[in-house]
Amino acid sequence: MNKTFKSMLSVAALALVLAGCSSKSKPNYAALTAFTPSVETEVVWKTRVGLGTEEHYTELQPAYDNGVVYAADRYGLLVAHHADTGKRIWQRDLSGVERWFEHFPRGESARLSAGPVIVGERMYVSSENGIVFALDKNTGETLWEGKVKGEVMTAPTVAEGFVVVHLSNGFIVALNEEDGSQVWSFEDETGLLSLRSVSRPVITSGGVVVGTGTGKLQVLLLESGRLAWEARVAAPQGSSDLERITDVDGTPLVVGSTVYISGYNGQTVALELRSGEVLWKRDQPSASAPKLVRNRLVLVTQESHVVSLNRVSGTELWRNSDLYFRSLTDVTEHAGYLVVGDRFGYVHWLDRNSGELVGRLRLEEGDAIRTAPVVAGEHLLVQSAAGRLYSIKLVGAE
Repeated sequence: MNKTFKSMLSVAALALVLAGCSSKSKPNYAALTAFTPSVETEVVWKTRVGLGTEEHYTELQPAYDNGVVYAADRYGLLVAHHADTGKRIWQRDLSGVERWFEHFPRGESARLSAGPVIVGERMYVSSENGIVFALDKNTGETLWEGKVKGEVMTAPTVAEGFVVVHLSNGFIVALNEEDGSQVWSFEDETGLLSLRSVSRPVITSGGVVVGTGTGKLQVLLLESGRLAWEARVAAPQGSSDLERITDVDGTPLVVGSTVYISGYNGQTVALELRSGEVLWKRDQPSASAPKLVRNRLVLVTQESHVVSLNRVSGTELWRNSDLYFRSLTDVTEHAGYLVVGDRFGYVHWLDRNSGELVGRLRLEEGDAIRTAPVVAGEHLLVQSAAGRLYSIKLVGAE
């Protein structure tokens, strides 16, 4: 396969392909079964954010800061809402032409791909058009546009005077936080076949920690972009192109001097941050990275099993397989529970100690939830593929 014509698959589409390969005698995904919920939930308010992401894979996800909810659609609409009421504070259209009606944009699509991210008084969003936008979070006014040579597929990571992004062509690019000018770029190889997603970089201790499309974890020096070390997390196996995908696409989890990461068709691995020494590895393949929940690791496997691991040893503590192949989002911890969304428009609550399902809320049948719920004080924010934005409240718990 020529590298120029590399195929790019979304996580959701790939899950459907793999699910379709299962036995005809079994359902392609878990059917929801009745249970007695121990938590009650309700939608506090809901609204629409333009056209959403439509059929495109993006990492657009609401952000919450100081009583305000920020969200975006792929076409370029940015909005700010009061978190308590959902009332809109301001809106801005990055497509270049203000829309007469929210669901009928007039300009050329800004192809927003990830964010918004709030840091201080600024809001950052990424675009597949090769642009990183920095805006005033209070007004939506553009402060600068940083142009890069490739599709920006992750939300910007902002720290220590740098704005770091990961491009679909494998480049890691660092921009100056003040004006968006490029400081350095680092080129890595890309796989012949890859998921339509990349790892969001993490800035820590003067380094940039990031996964690659070739199954590795890398640490770059923040000031220069030079490679400090790299370690393999997933190696190509199997005979088909799908089986040989080795993307490490999750956001690395750094806890003290240890970094945790998972690889698609690979393993979940703990490494020493300074040297890359492998501390432990377990056969827990995932397209996302583990989350830290009460000093335990929780991850969603590529088959949509929710798994908890001992952080020190990697030993499996519990596993929930009730939602297999429902293309679960990453896990969010809220009010003592684990929360995930799925591609059918449902939000699920799990007991963090046992993994048992304790609550379920149907938002809009068939309207996929592709990014993890976001904590907004006592509420949860969920954004769907069609652009529906919900604020959800946990009413009671046993």
